[in-house]
Amino acid sequence: MTNKYEGISFWVYVPNKGAAIFFLLAFLISAQIHLRYRCFKITGLFVVGGFLYVIGFALRINGAFGNYDQLGPYIVSVALIYVSPPLLSLANYDILGRIFYYVPYLSPMEPGRVLSTFALLSMVIEGINGIAASFMANPKSNPTVGSGLMWSALVLQIVIVISFLIMAGYFHRRCAQAGIAGARGIQNNLVTLYISVGLILIRTIYRGVEHSVNAVVSTEWPFYVFEASLMLINMFMWNIRHPAPFLPADTTTYLSRDGVTEVKGPDPPKDIRPLIFKVLDPWRVTDLCRGRQSKGEAYLEIE
Repeated sequence: MTNKYEGISFWVYVPNKGAAIFFLLAFLISAQIHLRYRCFKITGLFVVGGFLYVIGFALRINGAFGNYDQLGPYIVSVALIYVSPPLLSLANYDILGRIFYYVPYLSPMEPGRVLSTFALLSMVIEGINGIAASFMANPKSNPTVGSGLMWSALVLQIVIVISFLIMAGYFHRRCAQAGIAGARGIQNNLVTLYISVGLILIRTIYRGVEHSVNAVVSTEWPFYVFEASLMLINMFMWNIRHPAPFLPADTTTYLSRDGVTEVKGPDPPKDIRPLIFKVLDPWRVTDLCRGRQSKGEAYLEIE
């Protein structure tokens, strides 16, 4: 079938072959390491995100070898590389939820709602990112619409990151006040989470700059420095500091108040507030503003 775009280059620059191949192999190795942990309940999203990067870079390699006029592979490559970081962010939120399960009596929200709440928000962001990337990659579409959607997604990501840091920081402070912040399941994982969020935040800011400065979007090296490299560091960091050795696989195993002993408790605690409050205030912001838990604090008590 004749390519109606023959002779047209959809790439702003000619993709570097060596760099694309390197990052494909590097993300493949990291994703396979995560896969071998067989800890899908905690870090399965790293596997998914890693393999999406692999596909994205594989199609980027296709373009680097002279297939500049193939619209489909170009659009898919851009879209997959754009939507993978939100999945890595979601993996962070999942890990935070598991930490809350480990110390439920200090959790600022019901542990089981951490992932579901952020998953909904991340689905919205991923959808916006995917649509925006398609608009920006497709020459028949309006690039202004794509840029506007991309900025909306980036702003939402920053808001979610700030919410995450506030909630994690508040929880960390409560652990410090209780004298258990040094426990391996708390300290190691929270420090890694902070670094991971920082890397993703830098990448998010870069995306905003990329869509505002033509010199950035038309140059390849910023993409590899502030997108591919940062996300690869994030992936390998979680390979090295994987949460599995520090957190029990069973969500009914808790850290006792002495910060050392692990005990088998009842089923994970539930948020006993009315449904309207759980929907409108999943992070218990009203309680944070008051500097205390609400009357429903008893639901977090583990003997």
